[in-house]
Amino acid sequence: MAKRTTKQTRLPTRKPGIERYNRIVLAAEALILEAGSLEGITLEAVAKRANVPRVSLYYFFDSVESLFDALYQRGIQKMVAELPQAPESADWRDMMLLYIDGVRDFYLNNRVEMILALLPVSLVSVNQVSQDFGKALFQLLHGQGLVPKTRPVMLACEMCSELADLVWRKSLIEKGTLTPAYTREAKRVVIAYLEAVLAT
Repeated sequence: MAKRTTKQTRLPTRKPGIERYNRIVLAAEALILEAGSLEGITLEAVAKRANVPRVSLYYFFDSVESLFDALYQRGIQKMVAELPQAPESADWRDMMLLYIDGVRDFYLNNRVEMILALLPVSLVSVNQVSQDFGKALFQLLHGQGLVPKTRPVMLACEMCSELADLVWRKSLIEKGTLTPAYTREAKRVVIAYLEAVLAT
């Protein structure tokens, strides 16, 4: 089993620390946007952009990976808060398509979060988010009586979260954005996979 190698991010509690932390986050986001990826971004570059001593970064983050992880976790919380509310639905497919569209729209409107999610540094974090998001999706689908309450279906919901990201990752790498063709493919893959699981 993979283990997290970075320690938990230390969050500021006082106004000067909060301001410094926010400058660090904004600087890291600006560098990610400029680079279009996470490659080559260092704590030294973030400190320089944020105009803070490098030791300030180490107070909050023990590595650039822990900084990216904190940004990723923050982005996922933002995404979940922005997803559309679940309407009553007669079919799980409609619900899945709604959520795929919601995640795609979030990524297209939040490029930093898209880069962090689709070009990750930490697969441990990605796996944890896929598990959490998949369980929430499973509870939603099961709560509306759209899928049975079984472990294989719950695991399939976790996989669906990662399958869509896998297709979109290819789109981002090859096309620089999430194209309609790749979004159609993400929908096809997720629906086909869950249909296959539900048929067994």
